Amino acid sequence: MTDTVKIVLLGEAGVGKTCIISQFISGVFDPDTITSLSAQFITKTVEYANLNKKLKFEIWDTAGQERFRSLAKIFYRDAKVIFLVYDITSKKSFEELKNFWYERQTKLDTDGDPIYAVVGNKYDLYENIQVDDEEAKKFAKSINGIFQHTSAKNNSGINELFENIGEKFLNPDLNIIERENKEKELYEKRRAEKANKNNENNNKVKIAPPKQNSKKKGCC
Repeated sequence: MTDTVKIVLLGEAGVGKTCIISQFISGVFDPDTITSLSAQFITKTVEYANLNKKLKFEIWDTAGQERFRSLAKIFYRDAKVIFLVYDITSKKSFEELKNFWYERQTKLDTDGDPIYAVVGNKYDLYENIQVDDEEAKKFAKSINGIFQHTSAKNNSGINELFENIGEKFLNPDLNIIERENKEKELYEKRRAEKANKNNENNNKVKIAPPKQNSKKKGCC
């Protein structure tokens, strides 16, 4: 049996919503992608072998321009999942995400209790970052959402985003942040153990003294 999950991407124009979808669906990044001027709809079915489940994602890409904002609620009102997307190089896109797209829109105007994901896109431009990671993670935590960095250009973090969202949908009690912290702790523990083992082995290595030349020297 395949469950259907409606996902809506919200955020300012130019943050990369369309490019994220393009990478997820077809693995393609087009730097000349035109900013969406209307809502676009596409589907993809994903199999979760570890849970023996399939999910059909119905993905809606919405226009972020101010003149189209009032239309967005038509699409996100009954969404099961909402991606709140911002550009990590634009502080304004993050502030609008919090103060408009969440506080004045989805927080007040959604049916049920959608799963939120706060998505910091354009991570390939990290050297120009304007949004502190901890601030974004704090916001995601405050709305009980998932936080994920992505780069539509490099196709990084996108598959992980949809995998985590799917697992959260299938298992509402799953705490993604807690799981990732435990995985990170386990990784750091194993790395430390490996480093200690290497140090112990290095300390056990005995350096042999140089061989002396036993050949007798001739006289005169």
